[in-house]
Amino acid sequence: MSDPARAMSKEDAYAELLDLQSGDVIRLEGASSPDGVSLDGWDGEQPQDGNVAGVVIRYLASGTLRIGQPGHPSAPDRLDPRNALALVRLCQWLKDTYNVVELYHLGISGGGVDEQGRPRIDCHGHGRAVDFVGVKAVTQDGEPWAFTVNDNWGTVSTPATPGGTWPPGTGAGTSYRLDNENADPFTRDFWRALYEFIASEWQDRTDRPDGLDTPTSIGERSYIMHPDHPATAPGTKHGREAHKNHIHMQIGVTGTAA
Repeated sequence: MSDPARAMSKEDAYAELLDLQSGDVIRLEGASSPDGVSLDGWDGEQPQDGNVAGVVIRYLASGTLRIGQPGHPSAPDRLDPRNALALVRLCQWLKDTYNVVELYHLGISGGGVDEQGRPRIDCHGHGRAVDFVGVKAVTQDGEPWAFTVNDNWGTVSTPATPGGTWPPGTGAGTSYRLDNENADPFTRDFWRALYEFIASEWQDRTDRPDGLDTPTSIGERSYIMHPDHPATAPGTKHGREAHKNHIHMQIGVTGTAA
């Protein structure tokens, strides 16, 4: 694997995507360039809705598998090529490591509008961000299993998070809630390994194109937002309270820079 996607130019990330397409790993849809790409569903041999590098991508509006069903499979569109490459790498890693067959999200495609109906010009609007919800996988024995941030992390009650929520007054004094003796080891290790992979590709300590510096651990300040993030902002779209059901990862700055 080459440099982290966050440290690549758009041109280099696009060139790597073209190489992956030549190798039948992925397909790009419609017109594409270093300025933007759309992924197409492809299972390695033929078209398949939503399949990206062996993992079918589906929107999960509820953010939990306890309510509703995932949407129809759909490969993300209008992406910054660096974000697209990071997503492909994530799908490959999930498939190879856990035999993941589906990835659930709350937003990946670029474009869209804000609450006032204006074109969205933040990192999501520019196709530089992913709101990761969870996965469905299959064991070696053929048994399915599924994890979501909400169901298996963000609402889990632990000694640090009684009732599933960080107590008032916690402030920035958070830690990885599943890193305790009562947590299921597989669940604990899955989210930790996923976080480490995200920190290796998307923004972590800064919003610059950093290389492979020492990544943060869950509970430290980072551009990766999640249920145990030290930033707190109740009632807003920011902070850990707004990320109890998903992990936010981005390429580049949060604001309008493309």
